[in-house]
Amino acid sequence: MLCARRLSSLGAPAAALRPGRAGLGSLAGALRARGVSTSWSPVGAAFNVKPQGRRLDLFGERRGLFGVPELQAPEGFRVAQENALRKTEELVARARSTPPGPQTVLIFDELSDALCRVADLADFVKIAHPEPAFREAAEEACRSIGTMVEKLNTDVELYQSLQKLLADKKLVDSLDPETRRVAELFMFDFEISGIHLDKEKVFSPGLPA
Repeated sequence: MLCARRLSSLGAPAAALRPGRAGLGSLAGALRARGVSTSWSPVGAAFNVKPQGRRLDLFGERRGLFGVPELQAPEGFRVAQENALRKTEELVARARSTPPGPQTVLIFDELSDALCRVADLADFVKIAHPEPAFREAAEEACRSIGTMVEKLNTDVELYQSLQKLLADKKLVDSLDPETRRVAELFMFDFEISGIHLDKEKVFSPGLPA
């Protein structure tokens, strides 16, 4: 449900429908499709800003990677992922306890942002940074976020918080078109994981059904 295209190699499901996102792992795609900006998106910013008389400094030592202070050293990735996972737990608790409504979708937006802003950066650094220590730290961050993505994709209570919203016609009709579309995409992502199926109908690829 978040960043699935990036994390599919770690086990997060990839969706056949790709309007910019897939799974909790591609919540980020949904946000980009809606034009929602994140508070920590240095990768895109670094490539979108025109250099002015200086070389593009992606791996600046004084300010941290992409200007993120936490990433002045490889250990900063652990700090970043721990902060993201802690924020995720808080948002999941809010999603479970919030009555169905537009706020439900906003919480999912925040949930996506908390995970994907770290995953985006780590995914790039693990293949592009010249120092092995940074690449290894970024790889570990990707694994950690990927594990959380898998957990959220099969979180029944989280799924039900969205299901209750979409099952209520009056509430659905009260949503603006973009919010409604994002909610539907989130639901699609959950169903890609088979969370709505009877347990006996869920099986792993390669195993007898």
